[in-house]
Amino acid sequence: MRIAISGLSGCGNTTACTNVSKALNLNKVNYTMRDISAETNIPLTTIQSLAEKYDAIDCALDYKLLQLAQREQNCVVGTRLAGWLINADLTIWLHASLATRAQRVGKREEKPLKQLMKETRIRDKQNILRYKHIYNINTLNHNNFDLVVNTERLSPDQVAALIVAAAKLAEKNWQRVKNPFPEQIKRIIDRNLSEQNLLKIKDKQVKQVITTCLQSK
Repeated sequence: MRIAISGLSGCGNTTACTNVSKALNLNKVNYTMRDISAETNIPLTTIQSLAEKYDAIDCALDYKLLQLAQREQNCVVGTRLAGWLINADLTIWLHASLATRAQRVGKREEKPLKQLMKETRIRDKQNILRYKHIYNINTLNHNNFDLVVNTERLSPDQVAALIVAAAKLAEKNWQRVKNPFPEQIKRIIDRNLSEQNLLKIKDKQVKQVITTCLQSK
């Protein structure tokens, strides 16, 4: 079984992915710009700024995520675009208010709540516009998701329990409809990296794409 969990920053995506994968004994696939930052020792804010200028950043990141997911027959994929990127047996969208998400982000970033809310709102807008520009997908439209979970008043364990229950039901009697987005996104990734002469390095480290973009600044 493949489960895709998506949500805006601060919705508890990574935590849910970890908890559900443990509960169902499935491999976890989670790769984000935060991981790129840790791998490259480049500040997250720098990578986010590069992504606003170079489509190749998102394309390289999503290509790697696709590759990781394709290696696993049974896995939980947790990323903002997971529900659009892969053909999953169960797709989950996590929701929470701006204030709640900002408070959660604040647990790892020591900033005033007002500033965090402003930064989160800006990041949301940038991501929504960027994904629409690159992939022509509307991340505000969740009609293709099987379950939308409001994490506002739920603990991480409760969120995971809901998803696990849905997964067990899906295993028994789910009528899966093919997701039209993965093939569309893969074609766009190939075209984008090819046009920017980055296709030859997409199978290697995302670090090389980042380095190329930094050199072009």
